[in-house]
Amino acid sequence: MSNQLDLSSPLRTESAPAPTELITSVGSLRALRVSKGFSIEDVSVRLKFSTRHIEALEAERFDSLPQGLGLRSMVRSYSKLLGIDPRPLESVLQSRIGSVEGGIANHTSIRTLGAHHAENAQHSGPWAWLVLILLVVLAALSVAIWQGLVPAAWVPDWVEALFR
Repeated sequence: MSNQLDLSSPLRTESAPAPTELITSVGSLRALRVSKGFSIEDVSVRLKFSTRHIEALEAERFDSLPQGLGLRSMVRSYSKLLGIDPRPLESVLQSRIGSVEGGIANHTSIRTLGAHHAENAQHSGPWAWLVLILLVVLAALSVAIWQGLVPAAWVPDWVEALFR
C-alpha cells in the first residue's frame, strides 16, 4: 500500500530561492520571475500586458514599450506580482515614465479637456454652418432641376441652359 499518494498534504513545488537583494535593474526581473516559478504567459495573463511587452521589459528594449503612465503601471503591477518595491525600478525608468503627478483626476478632468479643446479650436462661428446648409440646398435643387422634378415655369432660362 506504499504506492498510494497522500492526497491530504498540499502540493509542494520546489524552486530556486528568491533573491533577497534590492532589485534596481529592470534586467533582473526575469531572474526573479523564474525564481518565483512564473512563466511569461503567467505574468502576461495576471498583469493584462502582452507577452511581447513583458519580454521587452525584461530585455530592457524600451522602444517596444509604452511610455509614461502605461510604463509606470506596468512596472508597478509587475513589481507587486513579484513582491518587490517598485520605487527603485521607477527611479531607473524615470526618463521613460516622465513626471506623472496627482493621479488620474489631473489627467482627465473636464476642466482640463475643455481648456485644451478651447485653446486648440478654431471658431468659425455660425457662418460655416450657414454656408454648408446653403451648399446642400443648392445641390438638392440642382438635382431636382436636372431630373425634371421642378416645373419648367419656375426655372429661369439661364439655369435651364446649364442643365442641357
